[in-house]
Amino acid sequence: MMPKWTIFDYVDPVEGNLFKAWSSCLQKKELAKLNNRLDALSTHGPELIPGILSPTGLASIFKLKIHGNVQLRPLLCEGPGRGEEAFTLLLGAFEVSNDYVPIGAPLIASRMRESLIKDMRRRVIHERVG
Repeated sequence: MMPKWTIFDYVDPVEGNLFKAWSSCLQKKELAKLNNRLDALSTHGPELIPGILSPTGLASIFKLKIHGNVQLRPLLCEGPGRGEEAFTLLLGAFEVSNDYVPIGAPLIASRMRESLIKDMRRRVIHERVG
């Protein structure tokens, strides 16, 4: 099945592609799970299995649930361009004992999204690791 949703990575003006850097630090098994989930997201968009793409409690910020020995919780937003079938990966995060690592991850991701809306050049096509 051909991907119909485009996946982007947020690019910090100083630190570069933080999502790529986060992905590069994952173990091979977690990275494979992440890549499988991102492939499913690009194929099915928000129509993924219920509970996989979940709200974080902050407007427009979602978490992608990836279970395993390490609970991956990449944070992303839809778009944010009007009418585009796209997601932007904002921040790599983990869930440990029902808390985000880094602490306040959804708020950090929300600020990244706001920065992206002001300057859409702050994203690149997703750079797959592994």
